[in-house]
Amino acid sequence: MTDADHHQPEVLEAHWDRVQVHALFDDLKQGAEVSHVQVRSTSSNNRPADATVTLDQAREMLDDNLAKAIQIYYEYDGKSWCDTLMPTSDTIHIVRTIVPPHR
Repeated sequence: MTDADHHQPEVLEAHWDRVQVHALFDDLKQGAEVSHVQVRSTSSNNRPADATVTLDQAREMLDDNLAKAIQIYYEYDGKSWCDTLMPTSDTIHIVRTIVPPHR
């Protein structure tokens, strides 16, 4: 194992239903310090569009099936995290990573 292998962030993946994802949004709103939310959607001319939004706006876009992907950066329990949510036909694919500190 190389030195670079020791510095790779842990990646956790899951497939959640919308009830679980709504609970995640509630937990983030109540117990985390959200620093940035980025949404990728499809614009009216079918081109990818990225926008910085609030956590509530991201949840609304997800509920309205407008979000293709959502990245949420937040602080929780003294660590920096990034959750990426990608809706599929029947679940939400979530990729969670710890964001390494800047050096």
